[in-house]
Parts: sequence; C-alpha cells; structure tokens
Amino acid sequence: MTMVADFSVAEPVLADAEALSAMAQASFCDTFAYRNYPADDLAGFLATAMGPERYAAQIADPAYGLRIVRNLSNEIIGFIKMGPNDLPLVDGDQNDAVRELHQLYLLPAAKGTGMADFLMNWGVEWARAEGARSLYLSVYFENIRAQKFYARHGFVEIGKNPFWVGQTCDDDRVWRRPL
Repeated sequence: MTMVADFSVAEPVLADAEALSAMAQASFCDTFAYRNYPADDLAGFLATAMGPERYAAQIADPAYGLRIVRNLSNEIIGFIKMGPNDLPLVDGDQNDAVRELHQLYLLPAAKGTGMADFLMNWGVEWARAEGARSLYLSVYFENIRAQKFYARHGFVEIGKNPFWVGQTCDDDRVWRRPL
C-alpha cells in the first residue's frame, strides 16, 4: 500500500468489488448526470458495465491491473483500471503491444489533489511492464476536463469510438499515447 497525502493506494481484493462498483457508478452518474440517459438504459449499463461481478472478475484476472484510492475513513474514492485493448487500432499498432486505460475515476473529494496524476503514472508504468508500446483510452467528446488531463499526459486524439449506454450512443473519442 502507498500513502499519498491523506489517501492510500492499493491493489483491490475480491472483497472490494462491491464498494468499487458503488464508487464507479457514483462517479459515472456524477460526471454524466447532464446527459439525462433514459432510466432503464442507465440502470442496465451500470449493472453490467460497472456491476460488482464485473469488477470481481477483473480483479481476479491477471490481464488487468487495478489500483484503488481510499480516504482516511477507508472509503474508496478513486481507482484506475488498466487492461487489454478493446478500442480500434491505428498506425500499425498490434493488439499484443497495446494496453488500454479502461477507467480512471475520482469522486469530487479526490479531484485536484494530484491523485489522478499519481494513478496515471502508475498506469503508464503498468502498461510498460506488460510490454505495451502504446496506451489507448476512450473519452466522451464533451468531457473537456478529462481531455485536458490526458493531453497533459501525452495522449492525442486518433479517432472515434461509439460508446453505448443502453440505446444511447455517446460520441467517445479514442486517444493514444506512445510508450
């Protein structure tokens, strides 16, 4: 476990899956509340894409690398999830040499603390250790704060990736960073 200011960072265990799911869902809903997804679409998306079973499976899968951030009350307030690439490739990249930053989520209490930079640096090192030569991610085109953060970390937009929340298709953009 690593301590950063008033936070601890650790690899999650299976017992963390429920709390990680709840935190991820809260962060997604907070960030994208203005999108006004139909209730059934959002509920289905959260249950499948961010359900505790999915996080438990990824925590147990050695192809994924995760780190969680806890506050002094031991609550999960952020995380990063790295893993195999699911996004469209460009410029001759081969999937075996690409990893994806699947999620980097922080609750409001952790934003502006430097925790996102800490997690990003960990994720880049994880991808390098996995033999990746490129790191990909997908970000919603209106999420300007995230885009500025990714640009500061060497990512550039390279294409589009439709992102489905139920029957709603969001305009996500694929970003890439050479390693």
